[in-house]
Amino acid sequence: MIVAGFAVFSLSLLPLAAQNDVGNIKCTLKGVVIDRPQSSELRLLKQGEDLFSSEGVSIPIRNGVFEYTFHCDHEELYQLIFYDEWMQSPKQWWAVSFISEQGVINFTLHTLDERKKNFVEGGSLNKMYYDFQIECFNKQFDDAQEFFLWMLQYAKERPTIAGYSILAFYAQEYIRNMNDILPLIDVYQTIFAPKYPNHPYTASMTVLFTGSSLKAGMPFVDFTAIGLDREPVKLSERIAGKSAILHLWTSWCSPCLKTGVELIPIYEEFRDKGFTVIGIAREKNIFTAETVVKRLKYPWENLVEINNSEQIWEKYGIGNFGGSHFLIDEKGAIIAVSPSIEEIRNFLEKKQINK
Repeated sequence: MIVAGFAVFSLSLLPLAAQNDVGNIKCTLKGVVIDRPQSSELRLLKQGEDLFSSEGVSIPIRNGVFEYTFHCDHEELYQLIFYDEWMQSPKQWWAVSFISEQGVINFTLHTLDERKKNFVEGGSLNKMYYDFQIECFNKQFDDAQEFFLWMLQYAKERPTIAGYSILAFYAQEYIRNMNDILPLIDVYQTIFAPKYPNHPYTASMTVLFTGSSLKAGMPFVDFTAIGLDREPVKLSERIAGKSAILHLWTSWCSPCLKTGVELIPIYEEFRDKGFTVIGIAREKNIFTAETVVKRLKYPWENLVEINNSEQIWEKYGIGNFGGSHFLIDEKGAIIAVSPSIEEIRNFLEKKQINK
């Protein structure tokens, strides 16, 4: 079968690196790399992870071939990425996805321009998953809505891990593109969650649905993250009784960093008037976050989300996007999602007038 990978925008799960040597499923990857003398390394990640916030697992390519074996507890989507593609600026890369079935999965991988010739074979779940991709390539959809409705029906008619993988992969984009997410929730709740109650997809889909419903008027979602001093910090302990901005950012997200810089004057003006800012950086390590904080001179407390351990981005409904910010009042209610600087200032000024 001829398949191609695609960009990553689905659920983030537990880091792969922590699971290489454990699990009942033994999955061996064997591959041939065609016409890519410049490529010496592949990175293996769980679907939904990305190389901005996770190192993944390095798989060397020697003389145009690679082989790697890992263990896992569940059959689920993983991805292979050519590291030299990912390192390009601007980044141009193509992920090849597969399901971690027991046994051997064979790959024939080509250049970025020839990616539709990529060949992946191994197990009934992978066949079902890539049959879906082939149908995607061959069908003509008038718009995103038509595609997502077709995808939902396709997964619904295939109540296997392959069908669940399709549902999980597209769930976040479905939510962002469709006005009515009840059909998605219905398929999840009536078919897949009861059949696979202990699968990681089930837990992650629950988090995704909770985050997608987060809006003004709802209480903020509490979590614990690591401070730059390497100590754990609970969000609720830092913002109790205060108006606050929760600033979610990553070192590669320029708009997120710009928002942080624009918040500095407001923070300095209102910091002694019952207002605070808490920054959360989603990074591979604390050092990267420290470097950005020092360079941009963020004056507030910044915490770090490493390897998506708390699923903070999912809890706040932004998945694998760079970041966002949330205005929270002193009672813990979300006042606005991604408010403008003017909206934040107006809110804080009214607070002062009404005191």
